[in-house]
Amino acid sequence: MFGGSFNPVHIGHKALVQRMIDEFCLDTVYVIPTYCTPLKDNTPMITPQHRFNMCRLTFADVPQVIVSDTEILREGNSYTVDTLTEIRSKHPDDELFLIVGADSFMQLPLWHRVKDIFSLATILTIARGELDFADLNSQRIKLEAEYNAKARVLREPVVQVSSTEIRALISEGKPFNHLVSRGVDEYITESGLYGYGD
Repeated sequence: MFGGSFNPVHIGHKALVQRMIDEFCLDTVYVIPTYCTPLKDNTPMITPQHRFNMCRLTFADVPQVIVSDTEILREGNSYTVDTLTEIRSKHPDDELFLIVGADSFMQLPLWHRVKDIFSLATILTIARGELDFADLNSQRIKLEAEYNAKARVLREPVVQVSSTEIRALISEGKPFNHLVSRGVDEYITESGLYGYGD
């Protein structure tokens, strides 16, 4: 499972998922846009449907990925533990993995019912550089000791892009198409998202 606000989804998200598929031989990855995210700041988000549509465009050529609207349909705060429990009920005999970004990995102790999350899935993350790897690895050791968590930290970084950076470029009228997958740039411009064309 790889959840997030995907506001917007970008080439870094796709590179991360592809790397995890290759590294851990994942059969299926559920990419799940949130309805809303409890630990996010007050960053304005476009509608869940727009974010879902852009995820479908981004991962259309990755056969292992299923873009799911389960959290959007649930509405309210999107709690990872609820979604993992739902996936577990559908796949009782499979090994589950939760893919998270480096920032989210460092925040895991703040997550809702984090002990249950650790009992349901192995956590996967990737460093953005050597200093980042050291911090993530230290956090992994703490989580394993305190929560009996299972976690893996990959050392080699993938493409570094942020949704914040993309939103800023769009609002400033600057090119951003090199940071999103084919079709997503047209979707953003045609839908007038993030203030495009204002």
